[in-house]
Amino acid sequence: MYEFLDWLVNKMVFVVFVIIGHFQFMTIEAWSLIVSFSMGVFALSLSYWHKKVMQQIARERGVSIYE
Repeated sequence: MYEFLDWLVNKMVFVVFVIIGHFQFMTIEAWSLIVSFSMGVFALSLSYWHKKVMQQIARERGVSIYE
């Protein structure tokens, strides 16, 4: 069991180091693309979460929303 966990942790550390090693060679344009994409995904997920919470509150108060 410990051999498997050791193997798994080694593979995870290797993948993290490969990703970090790739990031150091990225240009400003690539960084801005990744940051913009991350912000867009965050805004989309926040909007989805907000919509679900508002629907739940409306359902609790007896308001019917048809979308």
